[in-house]
Amino acid sequence: MAQKDSDILQLRVPQELKRKLAMDAAKNGVTIRSLILNALVSAGYDVPEEEIRDKRKVR
Repeated sequence: MAQKDSDILQLRVPQELKRKLAMDAAKNGVTIRSLILNALVSAGYDVPEEEIRDKRKVR
C-alpha cells in the first residue's frame, strides 16, 4: 500500500497494555505496529504483507 493510501489511526490504551505490547514486540523483534497488524490478520482482517513488515531503517 502506498503512503497516499494510508491513514493515521490513534487510540488511547491503558499504560499497562501499552507496556505489555511493547514487551511482546521487543521479545519477538518486531514493532508494536507489526504486532497489532498481525493481530488484525488473525481476527480476519485483510492486511497486505508489505504493510506488516518492519519498516524501520536498518543500521
